[in-house]
Amino acid sequence: MTRGLETMSEYPSKIKTRKYFIAAILLFIVQMLLGLVMSVNFLARDSSTNLPLTFDILKALHLNLMVLWLLLGFIGGLYYLLPAETGRDIKHPRLIDMQFWFLLLIGIGIIISEIFFTGRNWWLVEGREYLEAGRVWDLLLTAGLLSVVYNVIATILESKNKLSSPILVLAAGAIGSILMYVPGEIWFDSIVAAEYFRWWVVHYWVEASFELIAAGVIALILLAMTQVRREIIEKYLAIEVALILLTGIIGQGHHYYWIGTPGVWIFLGGLFSALQPVPLFLMVWSAYKDLKENKKPILNKVVLYMIIGATIGNFVGAGLWGFLHTLPQINFFTHGTQITSSHAHFATPGTYLLLVIGIAYLAIPEISGKLNFSQYRGKIGFWLLVIGFLNMIIALMIAGVIQVYQQRVEGLGFMSVQNTLLPYFGWRLIGGLIAFAGGLLIAYDLILISTIKVKVERNNINKEI
Repeated sequence: MTRGLETMSEYPSKIKTRKYFIAAILLFIVQMLLGLVMSVNFLARDSSTNLPLTFDILKALHLNLMVLWLLLGFIGGLYYLLPAETGRDIKHPRLIDMQFWFLLLIGIGIIISEIFFTGRNWWLVEGREYLEAGRVWDLLLTAGLLSVVYNVIATILESKNKLSSPILVLAAGAIGSILMYVPGEIWFDSIVAAEYFRWWVVHYWVEASFELIAAGVIALILLAMTQVRREIIEKYLAIEVALILLTGIIGQGHHYYWIGTPGVWIFLGGLFSALQPVPLFLMVWSAYKDLKENKKPILNKVVLYMIIGATIGNFVGAGLWGFLHTLPQINFFTHGTQITSSHAHFATPGTYLLLVIGIAYLAIPEISGKLNFSQYRGKIGFWLLVIGFLNMIIALMIAGVIQVYQQRVEGLGFMSVQNTLLPYFGWRLIGGLIAFAGGLLIAYDLILISTIKVKVERNNINKEI
């Protein structure tokens, strides 16, 4: 327990990150709840008229809540991990609080706009999938993220330690998140051009910028928890980053098959999509090698569970599961089916959710001065999440295969196929309920751990160094 208190004294701004993690997990719970409502709606389709919100609004909220909790979790992780690696506290600690409330208010504004103004006001709701937020919220979110990047870079530039590879990778991922959000704010009269640049935001966030942040975070956590030589971790990290950028940037082409772009994207998208699992496999392999080299006992097993789960989920869910349907010869049949949904529910929770929870279980016990916390709730929550999501993933994959055969091969109509898929939608609901229970248990556990208060002088917390 004393180590946590000493660290808080050395880097007092760390205590400000606790609310980022708690907010992220609570927003995930709300996202899951909306997903369960939609799952019930799939099974009882006639009940949709009785819901206060239509399915399209529920889906928009479901997607945007994911973006919000992911941003809060990653920003909290950046601010938590940065001080120890740079050897100094965050340059502008007051900004940490201001940015949290600013981003949270933007998120609330987006949610209210989607509920009440969908289809009514373009400045409040644009309606494009994943980019439903209106132009007002786009501009405010860009400003908020720019302030985060400024604070991160200002801290890095005054680092007392030699700039390390993980820090540079994290900074690159943070800057990339800003740069790749801007194309989504440009107006195009052509729907082809609009779709072309919409995917710059969606794909380059999830499969480039966020992958860089994930790689950097995993490297820093391994450095913090193990005695593996820094040179080994940084060597693997450099190779991972090079492959992520090489395959991720051109691998964007698998989104361009059927939107009216030149035919060269069929070749480029297919080739580089086939290579995308390579850096993700390397991430798993490097984590395995690092842990094998480690001679230091890892006391916080929950973090270990989450990090191993995230690396495996990234490789299998984002890599192999994506590869299964991104080759153009296959995607011709699978595009727009439940196979895509299966991939999405594997890649995002399997990678980023577990990673955010892992950072939270590393940060909150230290911030709260409770390093000897009971770990059984976190472990049970992890397995409930894994079992629940695996059931959802398998159910959706089977439903997608049936959908491809009946709809794309036999030529049955979309609605004719839905009755065949109902048992698998029921299976998905069961998996969702299990995962929801895991999320609730983890949220309860993190809140319980965070109730321990650490006494740090307020002047030190907000002091700019």
